Amino acid sequence: MTSNAHVLVPLKRLDRVKSRLAQTLTAAERAALMRSLLERVLSAVRAAGVQQITIVTSEPLALDAAQTWHDHDLPWNDALAAAIAEVVREDVVAVISADLPFLGAADVTALIEATPAHGIAIGRARDAGTNAVSMRPPGVLPTCFGERSSAALHAAGARARRLACVTLDLPGLAFDVDTPADLARMNTCARMQPERREVRA
Repeated sequence: MTSNAHVLVPLKRLDRVKSRLAQTLTAAERAALMRSLLERVLSAVRAAGVQQITIVTSEPLALDAAQTWHDHDLPWNDALAAAIAEVVREDVVAVISADLPFLGAADVTALIEATPAHGIAIGRARDAGTNAVSMRPPGVLPTCFGERSSAALHAAGARARRLACVTLDLPGLAFDVDTPADLARMNTCARMQPERREVRA
């Protein structure tokens, strides 16, 4: 049940985001894109029935949809571990990337409901990285976001700790916006289906 889950959304400072899009977008445009993607992710998480949402960031934000936890510019995975220890009191914690334009409520629900009684569920990215991890109990496995083939690393870490592990390959969890090609695909889908709030791959 999503009602007993806490979702963390890590976010870099907006003046540092999406450096691989620097030849396509200005710094201000990249910041605006990231804020738009974040708002879509928060909307999907809220629509899934999750009440506890925390953005892990050093960016000053004023959002009604979520609280923020200041990451003190810690490395991403260290910040997530500290945030889990400090703010999560629910049975399940899910870490969901902020740059998933096709994420829907059903994807969030599927991730949380797939979380084993003692283990993790991984939302695998298209490049074999990780766009989401859900775990029960919270903090049972250190995350390794940003590492090459991190989905496999998360799975290996779970096996080493004798934790159950489920890997999900869902379009809404798999597609993130990192490159100009990703941005073009996102914009093409938005033009093809302008009436939909959340565009599916």
